Amino acid sequence: MRVIPWLAAATLILAADPLAQVFDKAAAALSTRDYAAAEAGFQQVLKASPNHIGALGNLGVVYSRTSRFDEAIAVYKRALVLSPSDRGLLLNLGLAYVRQDSYAEALPIFQKLVQSDPRNLQARALLATCELHIGRIDTAVASLERLREEDPQNAGLLYLLGVGYLRQNQPGKGRLTLTAFLESAPADQASFILCKAYYQSERFDEAAELCRQTLQANPNFTGGHRELGKVLLSQRNPEATRELTLAVRQDARDSEALYFLGASLLQDGQLDEAVRNLELARILNPEFWGNYFYLGTARLQANQAAQAIPHLQRAAELNSSESAVFYQLGRALAAAGKPAEAAQAMQRVKDLKALSLEIEAKAIQKQ
Repeated sequence: MRVIPWLAAATLILAADPLAQVFDKAAAALSTRDYAAAEAGFQQVLKASPNHIGALGNLGVVYSRTSRFDEAIAVYKRALVLSPSDRGLLLNLGLAYVRQDSYAEALPIFQKLVQSDPRNLQARALLATCELHIGRIDTAVASLERLREEDPQNAGLLYLLGVGYLRQNQPGKGRLTLTAFLESAPADQASFILCKAYYQSERFDEAAELCRQTLQANPNFTGGHRELGKVLLSQRNPEATRELTLAVRQDARDSEALYFLGASLLQDGQLDEAVRNLELARILNPEFWGNYFYLGTARLQANQAAQAIPHLQRAAELNSSESAVFYQLGRALAAAGKPAEAAQAMQRVKDLKALSLEIEAKAIQKQ
């Protein structure tokens, strides 16, 4: 999803003010994607004026566009302390969480946006997206159906609705909706997007067949081997490693392919190769919690609890709602002779599972 720049309503009132000139130059650098210059400029403004909303908001955009989402989240929150109802800041904060796959954290932000502006189609679509990803399927589908009626030309809504129908176990309706979305797309692109939709809906057999159709139509289709590898990994199919290796050969900077290849190698028991690929994925995408989670898991499997702990702690910082992270962290802390810290981590596992059950119960009550 594209991050929308939060630009100050006025580029500082006094154009002749030296601080205003610094801000203007930083904003111009941001517009030309010179992120290093933009960051330096906004930081300079904030050094002189720590509560400068425009500099804070735009610095968050710089961090988001350079995939430093934890830093973006921190600076957006800092700005929201000064301006709690700013819709641009709230939207970008929610999008930063979405880019980290932290849908539970993003959901209340989009709820707040929708409450303040019920006609905001973008906020409503993002709220439905979060509901879809955290398991509130029926609520998400109902919202998407209403949105689709209001905005019939929005192809993105049609795609999300198709995924929602698949997750509702309505494959016929899902395929029909997704086919409508793809009716003008080339055959390889159509099967590829359908493959991704079925993968997201955990319908792995159909996803695998669609990915294979993509590669049969175009063996060099960008992302084809990666997506097939992801599906096969979910099926615990030993062919996953081969497909993901092909994906990395196709694009050595595909951080997602490297991440899933590392996970597949870890599943195969090839710890050294798993760590090598996960480290490459971490370098390319240092703010993704999954890289640290599997690096920590690999170290733990190698009986290197002390080395596992920092990775798992970082994963917990980046994704505080994933119980598996805290479970592995608890194991590592216990193995490292830190029982009190291990108990805290395991308590967090219990709390998160209880919260998940509570969310599911409320969703059932609303049906």
